[in-house]
Amino acid sequence: MRGNQHVSLSLATTALLLAPGATAIDPAAIAVIFFGVFVGSLAPDADAVDAAIFNGRIAGAKGKRGQVVNGFAVVLPIFGYTIRYLIYYPISLVFMLLLRKSYRHRHRGLLHSFSGVALTSLVLSGYLALILTWLGRPLTLLPAFGCAFFAGCILHLVEDTCTPAGVAWLYPFSRRRAAGRVRAEGLLEVRPAAFTIALVVAAAGFAVAPFVTAMTAEELGCLALVAAPALWLLFMLVSRVRPERRG
Repeated sequence: MRGNQHVSLSLATTALLLAPGATAIDPAAIAVIFFGVFVGSLAPDADAVDAAIFNGRIAGAKGKRGQVVNGFAVVLPIFGYTIRYLIYYPISLVFMLLLRKSYRHRHRGLLHSFSGVALTSLVLSGYLALILTWLGRPLTLLPAFGCAFFAGCILHLVEDTCTPAGVAWLYPFSRRRAAGRVRAEGLLEVRPAAFTIALVVAAAGFAVAPFVTAMTAEELGCLALVAAPALWLLFMLVSRVRPERRG
């Protein structure tokens, strides 16, 4: 998918999950969570030199929403180059040594796998911890950023799983992919936009629910934790995601 599609779907999913308890969460934590998901939603594409995370802006982000998104996007190249040269290349070398076989850098390879994004999240959080400690800043919100960044990466992988190129979740231990039928380009491909709207509507519903229903924030939070995966499962079914057939 394109960068703006990754950002829209990932942030809309985050809004749905946070909506029930938004009033009780520290605004600074909410901002850090959204920023972490924002960066994470683009991070796996750091294995491609023309990725949005290197550009400092999100193509296709228009209007006031686009201005806000691209306001945050100016720092993306810092994360992009850090991930590519200080995380992706080193962990690729580690896997090459451990598995005792050559590793070819390729798009939708290690950075598009569970192990790849998990290690990237851990190492990036470690770098940030060192920088904050050196600057004398507290690490209070770092766990929130690290978890949000990882969640954004996972959402990116789920989104790319819905495309024909698919994702090899267990790479480099297995090259078998799961793939769907959603294409990034094409005027007739409306599924990502339609699903984004569905997520936003659901998030808005959960946001107003505490004021119009007798359900508590905890009950709505549990319901949101069920609704988000259910909606994503429906989208994957509509996208006709299937494991690839072995040749």
